[in-house]
Amino acid sequence: MTTTEDAIVVTASEVSIVDPDVSGAGADGGGLGRGVVFLGTPGAPIRSASVIGGRLRDLPHDGVHLAYCDGFDVSRTEITRTGYSGVLVIGGVDGVVQDCVISDIRQPAGRVNSYGISISRDATQDVSITRRSARVRVLRNRVSDVPAWEGIDTHAGDQVEIRDNVVSGCRVGIAAVPSKDPGDRTETAAAPLRLVVEGNEITKAPGAQPGPGIVVSGAGTTVGSSRERATGTVGANTVRGGGGGADEGAILVKLSRGFVVRDNVIVDSGTAAVALPHSNDGIEVSGNTVRNVSGSGMGVNVIDGANSGAITGNRFEPSSPTLRVAVRFGPLPSAFTVRQNSYGTATVQVAPGGATISS
Repeated sequence: MTTTEDAIVVTASEVSIVDPDVSGAGADGGGLGRGVVFLGTPGAPIRSASVIGGRLRDLPHDGVHLAYCDGFDVSRTEITRTGYSGVLVIGGVDGVVQDCVISDIRQPAGRVNSYGISISRDATQDVSITRRSARVRVLRNRVSDVPAWEGIDTHAGDQVEIRDNVVSGCRVGIAAVPSKDPGDRTETAAAPLRLVVEGNEITKAPGAQPGPGIVVSGAGTTVGSSRERATGTVGANTVRGGGGGADEGAILVKLSRGFVVRDNVIVDSGTAAVALPHSNDGIEVSGNTVRNVSGSGMGVNVIDGANSGAITGNRFEPSSPTLRVAVRFGPLPSAFTVRQNSYGTATVQVAPGGATISS
């Protein structure tokens, strides 16, 4: 294979690729070569596409690439050493990526991002033309070594479930973010909707580039943006070592509406365990356990304005170094209920800043 060749290309419905064994031209030199490709179109999606088992390696771009597939299954496939992604889904619906082992995504010079698994859409046109990926489950995969970017990602997915995966060695473990505005590429237009991120284990190694273990963002770039907000739940995940940069957190949520961050265990994070930069309307942060936060040493950091919700029933455990502030609010107005938290040995339990706080 050359750096521009795809190994297996399918444009028909009801096709299964079983135990493929593909070795490409290498992951470090750029190029668009992919391992297994299913290609539907926005006007004519293909049906019932699957890749079962197999080994894909040393590919310039993607291991498995699925575009506009209705009903797809990528299961038990081992993918290693690719230049852009392990599995890339564009405008796919009613599908599953499960029990795969994906590692060593290189992102060679000239590429601005890379992914273990990405559930995305074509953002050069409106969602009425190039649809969202929807009703996609990402289950029990092992994703490791995406050091420059993200382990598991969705851009503007609807009803994407990311459950029970193990993610390590990635700059960002799991990202649910908006897609670009086709009329203004400096803006975003479509948010992730009805997201579920549950039961995942995310570990960042010491010394890795700063980045959240889990990040969720709706559309827009300004405080209080009226663009589409992210909705869903981040629950019962274990996050080790996330955060570390300015205004970062192991779990970071912004531009959301009615979002829930519940029952997560957050250990050895940098700057903050949970960061709420701005524009979270009615967010619930409850039942989380926080242990060991370095740097600024904050448990929940409500950084900027246009935030509202409840911070309840969280446990801030005694830790080393001692937690500086368990719940911190920035200087701009926010409105929160704060009650029934266990503050451990935090130096400051609640720093009210400019917030209106009720109990």
